[in-house]
Amino acid sequence: MDPQGFRELIPHRPPMVLIDAVAEYGPERIRAIREVRAGDPFVSEEGLDEAALLEVIAQTIAAGDAMYAQSKGGKVQRGYLTGLTGVVVHGRAAVGETIEVTGDCLKRMDGMGLFEAEARVGGRVLAKGRFKLFVDIAYENA
Repeated sequence: MDPQGFRELIPHRPPMVLIDAVAEYGPERIRAIREVRAGDPFVSEEGLDEAALLEVIAQTIAAGDAMYAQSKGGKVQRGYLTGLTGVVVHGRAAVGETIEVTGDCLKRMDGMGLFEAEARVGGRVLAKGRFKLFVDIAYENA
């Protein structure tokens, strides 16, 4: 798998692409990484902003959904984060740290998806919870 290939599948464009690479992909799991760099949007002396961390998680899930849609002959047209359940932010990632995000699909139905996701730096959990997304998918044979 091309770790940069997800960029062609998601609607985000620099500087709003907040994940660097997809490290692992399967129909039920996606894992992406993000290095926190000084000078990047949403990065201060304290590290990556907490709201941006949630967007890193959402973009990881979006990349996984786009890759899943492509495997089924479709292309994501639009996607929306529709809800968060039990999401807790425990801390920030500092400049120079690499965030690893894992998203596990719990359920997909008619464009809706429910994912359990977690962001970590090493053994330290930064954020964890359930993310609900809606994606509009166009299929080649529809």
